[in-house]
Amino acid sequence: MSKLIFILLGIVFAWWVLKTYRKSMARKDAPPAAAPEDMVCCAYCGVHLPRSESRVDNDDFFCSDEHLRLHR
Repeated sequence: MSKLIFILLGIVFAWWVLKTYRKSMARKDAPPAAAPEDMVCCAYCGVHLPRSESRVDNDDFFCSDEHLRLHR
C-alpha cells in the first residue's frame, strides 16, 4: 500500500513540474509588449491619433493632408 501512495505522489510531482515548466516556456515565447506611442490631437477636427500617423505644420498636428490644407 505504501508503494502505491509513493508512486502516486511521484506522478503528481512529475505532473506539477512539467506544468510549471510549460508555463515558463510559454512566457519566454510571448512577444514583448509594444511600447506606447504619443497621441496628438488634430488642430482642425480634434481627432486623437498616433504622432507617427499625423501631418505636422509648425507645431500643429493634423489627421490628414486635407485638414492641413483647410487649416492654412
